[in-house]
Parts: sequence; structure tokens; C-alpha cells
Amino acid sequence: MEIEPIAFESLGVRSQATLVETKDVRILIDPAVSLAPRRYGLPPHRIEVDTLVELAKKITEKAKESDVLVVTHYHYDHHDPGYVIPKEVYRDKLVLVKNPESYINPSQGKIRAPKFLRAIKGLPKEISYADGKEYRLGNTRIIVSHPVPHGADVRLGYVIQVFITDGDSSILFTSDVEGVPSEEHVKFTLERKPNFLVIDGPLSYLVGRALTEDQLHTSVKNMERLAKSGLETMIVDHHVLRDLRYREVLSDLYNVAKSSGVKLTTAAEILGKETLQLEAKRRELFARDNSPARIPRNLASLLRIDQEG
Repeated sequence: MEIEPIAFESLGVRSQATLVETKDVRILIDPAVSLAPRRYGLPPHRIEVDTLVELAKKITEKAKESDVLVVTHYHYDHHDPGYVIPKEVYRDKLVLVKNPESYINPSQGKIRAPKFLRAIKGLPKEISYADGKEYRLGNTRIIVSHPVPHGADVRLGYVIQVFITDGDSSILFTSDVEGVPSEEHVKFTLERKPNFLVIDGPLSYLVGRALTEDQLHTSVKNMERLAKSGLETMIVDHHVLRDLRYREVLSDLYNVAKSSGVKLTTAAEILGKETLQLEAKRRELFARDNSPARIPRNLASLLRIDQEG
């Protein structure tokens, strides 16, 4: 099994796009990319926009080469109805999606999911509502969790977690659980016991607004439990990498991972690249270069409405 992170916060954008390749099948999870519409009161910097354009091209290429595309929920950094990633990437694919009719909040269930499904209508070989289901493709099994809350606040909706095994190794993709703040989030990983875990980490930069200190503490403690569960590698990225202090926030987790023999890494680090954190450094970027970004019209449309996730 080969695992390739394609786009993440540590690579400079909002995304969790991950490619998993076995001898049987190529699976691309959450083929989408976005930017924070505002951070520190500032719009995206030119470097962020250029990085998004570059990574959107890579996601598009990998999606075209894949056999299965998975959408874990309907935030625009996890799915795209054609704003940045062309909808043609869904042609002739098996598309596994979060059920748009149950365990879903109003903005996703009434607006985003229907818009996405209309956009790709007639393109995929098959669209399957994947919640709680298992798929077998040769020796590869894709097992999807029942929906779990998008972090501690169900107002942001629900996500599906994805476990993939080829019989020799396995990966579990948590999607947006914001650092596993409850037993609901921990359960699927502890049951499946993957070798490789891709997890998003808590929204530590929003403590006092989107989560409490207690919720942050619980999330990190639960991540420590996962590090002790038999993992070999743990990619921690996405939400927590929007915090410049992420290593300090996760300091106890780094210690637990080291003592448990777990490789704890970001998406960028596992690729041998510099951890960028462009969104978290937006103020610094504008201090160095205050020239406005030329934002393509399709991206501008996405940023105007991307207030969740």
C-alpha cells in the first residue's frame, strides 16, 4: 500500500486530500482544496493563491488517475462541485459520499450536497451513499464508519471516517473530527487498529470561540490514546496546523508517540518538505509583501461562501 498526502495545511492550503494506492485500486479521499476567506482580518495572500492553484492541478491529476473518489462531508475543503477542481474528474469513477439525507446539518443537507450531486450527475460510474458500508475491490476493503460529529459541535454537521486495508497494511482517515473530542470519534480507530492514521487535530487557534480549554485537553488526551493503540505512523495536520503553536499544543502527544514507537508527522514532513502553514503566517506574509492577490473568479466565488470548515 502506498499513501500520498496531496494537499494539507502543512502544504499551504485548507485540504485533507489523500491518495491511497493498493495493488487493486487507487482511492483519492476528499479531492478538494480551499483557503480561509479571512484570517487576522486579511484576505488570502498571493502566495496562498498560487499554492492553491498548484495543488488544485495536482489533485485534478491524481483524481483522473484514481478509480475511487471519496467525499467524507460537504465542506468546500473536502468536496468541490466545480469551483476549483473540474467536475469531469468524477467521470467513470466509483464515488463514495457521505449520505446527504441523514446525519447532516442544514447548510450541507439543503444546499451543498444537492449542489454537488447535481453538478456531477451522469458522470460517475456509480454514486454510493457510503455511511456504515463496506466495499471490496479485489483484495482491498474499504470500510466506512457510521457518521460522527464534525468535532465537538454538531452544528457543523457529521463526517464519515474511512478505513482501507489490502490485507498487508491499513490506513484510517478520520476526516474532520477536530482531534477526537469524544468516544464517538475514538471508537472506529480503536476497533480497526490501522497501521497508518491521518487525523486532523483540534481547532486550537479558536480556543474560547469554537472549543473550550477542556475540550482541547480531552482531544489531545484521546489522540494520545490512539498513539498507544498500535499505530506505526500518525499524520496530524489540517485544523491544528492553522495554529503556529501546534507543536506546543501537541507536546504531550509528541512525547507519547515517541515512547510508543509511533512516527508522528505532518503531511509535509512525511513528503520530505517544509511545513508551510501559510494561513497561520498570513499576517507575516502581508507584512513582507502587501501586494494584493489576483484571485481567479472561480476561487473568489468559492471564498465568498466558504464560511464553514
